Amino acid sequence: MTTPSSDPVPEPRGGYKPRTPKYNTNRVVLVRAVRFIFGVIAAILALRIVLLMLSANPETPFVEFVYSFSAIFIVPFYGIFEEPDYTRFYLDTSSIVAIVVYWLLSIGLVKLINLTK
Repeated sequence: MTTPSSDPVPEPRGGYKPRTPKYNTNRVVLVRAVRFIFGVIAAILALRIVLLMLSANPETPFVEFVYSFSAIFIVPFYGIFEEPDYTRFYLDTSSIVAIVVYWLLSIGLVKLINLTK
């Protein structure tokens, strides 16, 4: 028994079944993890660039942590370009190159993960 306010939804004709997306949850989790990890690396390198440009005190514990942690990621790119030293700030080209390379690497990894079925 149904009341007028609670009419049942009629079934669609023709055997229509709504599509449910077929996600590979392992792939989605892996892509999110890759993007998160490379996002954290890029954020730390960007913070390093800002701290160097603003001539932050390297003896401060936070600045020392950022410099030492980010140094791991810029070692392969150190010395590619000459570091310009301006009188008021320092431009860390190694960090800029590292951000670009890691960004391209993350895009390649995500595409590679999405190619596998």
